Amino acid sequence: MSIPTGLLAVWLWVVVDHVAHPEVDPRQEVDAVYVLGPVETRIEQTLAVMDSGVAPVLLATTSINQETGDAYATDHCGLVTDRYRVECVVPEPYNTRGEAAVLAAAVEENGWERVAVITSTPHTARARMLMERCVDADILMWPVERDERRSWSAWLGSFVYESGAWVKTQVVKDCYAGRMNQ
Repeated sequence: MSIPTGLLAVWLWVVVDHVAHPEVDPRQEVDAVYVLGPVETRIEQTLAVMDSGVAPVLLATTSINQETGDAYATDHCGLVTDRYRVECVVPEPYNTRGEAAVLAAAVEENGWERVAVITSTPHTARARMLMERCVDADILMWPVERDERRSWSAWLGSFVYESGAWVKTQVVKDCYAGRMNQ
């Protein structure tokens, strides 16, 4: 087997194992749930999970327009029901590593011991790696998907992006790499 063929085989294994079929935890009661961005792609499914009474608090990354810096898809921010409240946050840096920093701070501030993180299936393994590395709490991963099926081209894009980001996460061990002024 040639080196390029071997590298392709390793990449395919990583993609299938970590991106397409990540480890998923059973739903159970937790101290809080954190839905990672882009929240508009999964807020309806997340609110349905919250309606089942799994946690009293939902943290939600606020979606930000990269060109204007304006927040959007914020109708859920500040929502209070008889079962839970929603707190919207903006991570710095605005990426998964920043989201891990937000969750670490919230866990420390609130004394949470078990937190569930909601994201897409392709993002689950990498998000788990960062959250477990950076957050001092038990982390459960609950992927959700949009109602429509993911196309092959969308899966391929996710595979390429997430596999590269997964390698970066393996190499860059700092929880807060890229933070400014700290």
